[in-house]
Amino acid sequence: MIKDYFVLTKFVLSFAVSLSALLAYIMASGTFGIDMFIATFAVLLVALGVSTLNQVQEHKEDANMERTKHRPIACGKISPMQGIIIGTVHIILALGLIYWLLGLAGLNLFLFAFIWYNGFYTPLKKKSALAVVPGALLGVVPPAIGWLAAGENLWTPEFYSLGIYFFIWQIPHFWLLVMLHYGDYAGAGYPTAMRLFGRVSLQKLTFVWLVISIQAGYFMVSIFEPGSNIILVLLAITAVLAFLSSLQLLRKKFELKDARKVFIEINLAFLGSLILVSIDRMINFTPLS
Repeated sequence: MIKDYFVLTKFVLSFAVSLSALLAYIMASGTFGIDMFIATFAVLLVALGVSTLNQVQEHKEDANMERTKHRPIACGKISPMQGIIIGTVHIILALGLIYWLLGLAGLNLFLFAFIWYNGFYTPLKKKSALAVVPGALLGVVPPAIGWLAAGENLWTPEFYSLGIYFFIWQIPHFWLLVMLHYGDYAGAGYPTAMRLFGRVSLQKLTFVWLVISIQAGYFMVSIFEPGSNIILVLLAITAVLAFLSSLQLLRKKFELKDARKVFIEINLAFLGSLILVSIDRMINFTPLS
């Protein structure tokens, strides 16, 4: 039952999403605080809820894909109605908690995440291979929650740079997944970027978006202006390693299974850059502009 819950709510992915709120809080405040943990938990709850409702919406397609056919609703262990109840309870708890912490600002962000993910993005995935682009807006919500919980407002250059970084990174992140699971997506009837652009073109486009992601990371670092030379060197190394990993997409002998290695490496680079800036903010904290 616990395993089914973890799969139903995509707990590991949801937990990773919630960490972006935690890191954003540190980047805004340069410290830890009880509000940071509350905001992170609230993001986790809403992520668990919308992920559960997503599986309700896609359980028929999940049943036709090898990697998802054993999900609880897809295989019949949990009924769609039970999934709706579980997802709704998580979302209601998240809405109450975030309203208590951040008032209407937090409530509106969570309502946007729910409506955009389950009401817009999930249905759009079945119709457009480019649904990931508007869907990437969802990635900006968790860091926005962490930022607000730290007592900062969203209308600052620092948050703009952070939000842009989160938005841009999600597109190559998703396209690498498309490469890995193209057969499953196609078999379930999803329009994919692979079919839209072709394999070689998608590899090149993903490479371009990864380079843009690295540039967005550089922009973010330049706005936050780390004070530690060691941190700056480590950030530079992270960017170089991410670029070298991206170059694999241009190899003539690149195979779709190789996308897994690139996927892991670019995600580690993305996370590493955020952690490094967070560490610098704790060591060399200065008030935001």
